[in-house]
Amino acid sequence: MRLILACMISLMTTLMGQAQSSEETEFITALFMNMNPLSIEFNREVCGYLVRDPSGDLVSTKASWGGPASCASLPVPPEMQILSSWHTHAAWGEGYDGEVPSTIDVEGDMRQGVNGWVATPGGRLWFVNGQTGDIHQVCGRDCLPSDPNFFPEEHGPVAKRYTLDGLRARFGQR
Repeated sequence: MRLILACMISLMTTLMGQAQSSEETEFITALFMNMNPLSIEFNREVCGYLVRDPSGDLVSTKASWGGPASCASLPVPPEMQILSSWHTHAAWGEGYDGEVPSTIDVEGDMRQGVNGWVATPGGRLWFVNGQTGDIHQVCGRDCLPSDPNFFPEEHGPVAKRYTLDGLRARFGQR
């Protein structure tokens, strides 16, 4: 019985550790309110990490500018505790399904063992669970600044949640 209780507490602690806090959600939303319009204007992904600094404050690392469909975050100083990755999906591009995190986005967070946040050209905000690969919309279309050229649902309806396998199916991957 004690073993079962210990396992349940351990599982709950792990799951709670993977959920986003309201502090983190508010911080990342404010960050994307500023970064998504710039990302769209210059048609470049912007990325970084949400970290705790040595004094315990929630901060972002310096933003890194990528290309229209990729971005590499700068190294994180060792005194910073990484909480999650974050990045934008640049401007809307015909034929590019940028309204959901890519499988590369999700698998990258899982490889690093961190959660992730993704802002889209349609103004959606996604949370990526870096342990399970499950993703969900924190807020839907136009909750963040969006691309005025955005063509809604070009690739079909966007679900509120996806598993990694569901995302692979959306992209026609195995």
